Amino acid sequence: MLTLENVHTYYGEAHILQGVSIAVGEGEVITLIGRNGAGKTTTLRSIIGLAPPRRGRICFVGEDITQRGPHEIARRGIAWVPEERRVLPNLTVLENLRLGRLGARRGNGAESFDEVFEFFPRLRERIAHKGRFLSGGEQQMLAIARGLVARPKLMLVDEPTEGLAPLLVQSLTHILGEISRRGTTILLVEQTLEVALALSHRLYVMDQGRIQFEGTPDALRREPAIQQRFLGV
Repeated sequence: MLTLENVHTYYGEAHILQGVSIAVGEGEVITLIGRNGAGKTTTLRSIIGLAPPRRGRICFVGEDITQRGPHEIARRGIAWVPEERRVLPNLTVLENLRLGRLGARRGNGAESFDEVFEFFPRLRERIAHKGRFLSGGEQQMLAIARGLVARPKLMLVDEPTEGLAPLLVQSLTHILGEISRRGTTILLVEQTLEVALALSHRLYVMDQGRIQFEGTPDALRREPAIQQRFLGV
């Protein structure tokens, strides 16, 4: 579904991604894992068009999207759930969800939020509350739900468990797994190894803008040296 081929991305003169190549198959959960500053978020920003690569190629369902704008990429069926959540504080939960529908692929039918309320019943209870009155966990639920209502082919999810209590981390891990089982492909950025191992079909370990390991959760479990060197485990 998605391939990155020898992608090099810069911020000014800073060379962040240095030849990144990854592949995401339809129906997979693929996780990028690594320390802060490894290049994980920049990879997602390159895919969604916020940090276009200077070299290399990004293809989505057979189309080169390397130099497409973010709005064009979203229309092709990619949703982005940013690390900062970016819930609009003066809009209600319902209004934030309706904004998510603006990025929906054409022909998705009438507005319906039943599925997201099935995943996140708390949002139904808080539907008239403004974003600024939501807890951190509720904001994370809303950020994921806002991406999901566009019915994307692929969701880019950046650090969904960061700063959350252990019980909520466990709940979100289960929900992301269920979203995958229902047919949405997920490219996940995660720092918590346990979450990454539980969710992923395959993982890419990143360090200093390069891929240092690619394989299944079981393969990574058998590589304590990789875990210690690049993940600090």
